[in-house]
Amino acid sequence: HALLNIRTLLDTTYTDRSGYNVTLSDLSGKYLGLYFGASWCPHCQAYTPKLVEVYNQIHEADNWQVIWVTRDRVEEAADSYFTHMPWIRLQWAEKDTRGLAMFQLTQQKFIPAVTMVDPEYNVINPEANVEIVTHPKKFPWT
Repeated sequence: HALLNIRTLLDTTYTDRSGYNVTLSDLSGKYLGLYFGASWCPHCQAYTPKLVEVYNQIHEADNWQVIWVTRDRVEEAADSYFTHMPWIRLQWAEKDTRGLAMFQLTQQKFIPAVTMVDPEYNVINPEANVEIVTHPKKFPWT
């Protein structure tokens, strides 16, 4: 049941920094990190550069994609913050529907938060954010 929910929630069109569309089928076979964060959050501002550093080191070799799910309140702030991220994002129009459902389904309460999902759409670590930056070589942080 949870598997169906995660896969269904993830089945949408994302965008990268260049504005290109990325679909769930494009992400087939990848581990996914659902990154919940916002530009107004000081802890996110401190965390994002650390996540970027780990992502840049391992995402290609380890077949990992991060999906940013904004918790921002203002679209322009989210757009500006996203320019600092090398991964893909959930579209703004879906942040209060699909994005909120992802946040709740992964049982997140605080940001920044990263939930790791395996290629079969199982949540393998609902709160991987600390492990990712303290033990980057332990991918996928199960």
